[in-house]
Amino acid sequence: MLKQNKISLTTGKLYLFRGNQLRYSHERQCLEQARYVFTNSKGQRRELGAQIIKRELHSVEEFAQN
Repeated sequence: MLKQNKISLTTGKLYLFRGNQLRYSHERQCLEQARYVFTNSKGQRRELGAQIIKRELHSVEEFAQN
């Protein structure tokens, strides 16, 4: 959860990042720059930092209930 902007990422929900849909997996416990873990449609892992998320991550409506 990003407390400063009161943004809450939801595990399993799709998000749009620079034109790519990413599914949020989890937050890493370490304090490194890339703390938030996502996967794309090909199953590739992508790690993003808090600053990038605050600036560029937008919610994408889910097409179907899982």
